[in-house]
Amino acid sequence: MRGIVVLGVVVTFLVLGERVWGDTLGSTGTQKARSLLTPGQPAPDFVAHNPDGLSIALHDYRGRPVIVNFWATWCAPCKQEMRALQAVHEAYKTAGLVVLAVSQDQQDQEELVRAYWAALRIAFPALLDPDGRVATRYSVFLLPSTVFIHPTGTVAAVHLGAMTLAQIEQYLGAILPQP
Repeated sequence: MRGIVVLGVVVTFLVLGERVWGDTLGSTGTQKARSLLTPGQPAPDFVAHNPDGLSIALHDYRGRPVIVNFWATWCAPCKQEMRALQAVHEAYKTAGLVVLAVSQDQQDQEELVRAYWAALRIAFPALLDPDGRVATRYSVFLLPSTVFIHPTGTVAAVHLGAMTLAQIEQYLGAILPQP
């Protein structure tokens, strides 16, 4: 019985997709159609805040390779992936790599996110997206989800689900400067 309930939750989550991650209603009150980001299209710009209230905008990193990762403190696969992202951050920060981790935890979770970050010893920015607006712009419906952005500001790759360190490094070939 428990397996059926879990399956039902997963199916509902996948069907509702954007409704879970934020408001997709347009001014007419009808739901906008969203499609997954595709390589070559411009990465949607956004501004989000870290747990201390500092604003961070994607456009501030134009000209640098960027990884935007969507995660949550309650997401078990996100925790393993976060450690791999930290390793990549350390290895490639001198090459200009920026990692932005956009939390999908709900409202008033600044302390929870701050504690999670400290426990995992993560050095790149955690951003808050309590209403799911950033996730909606990126058509996120599954956690974790990651978008690799070329220094030109275009999407180089999108990965749904958790990644290993080897997978992340493979994607980096599309966004890091070549020697």
